[in-house]
Amino acid sequence: MYDLSYSWPYEQMMQDVYFQECPFCGASSILLPFKKEAFEEAKDGVKTHIVMPCCHERLDIVKIDDDYIWSDSPLRKMER
Repeated sequence: MYDLSYSWPYEQMMQDVYFQECPFCGASSILLPFKKEAFEEAKDGVKTHIVMPCCHERLDIVKIDDDYIWSDSPLRKMER
């Protein structure tokens, strides 16, 4: 089981993939620079990366499921 702090929710509309908020800078409504093939490969478990268009941070993606993009580094702070 993966730790939820390594995930970030995304929205998909047609071929476009969005974050409601950037996990790095907090900008809103971020269109992610995914090609259809890269997105489908990441859903199949192929590791990839994207550069966030708002703050130019690199997001290393381990996998994508129906609700979350999973990274190899924490994307949120979890309170215990």
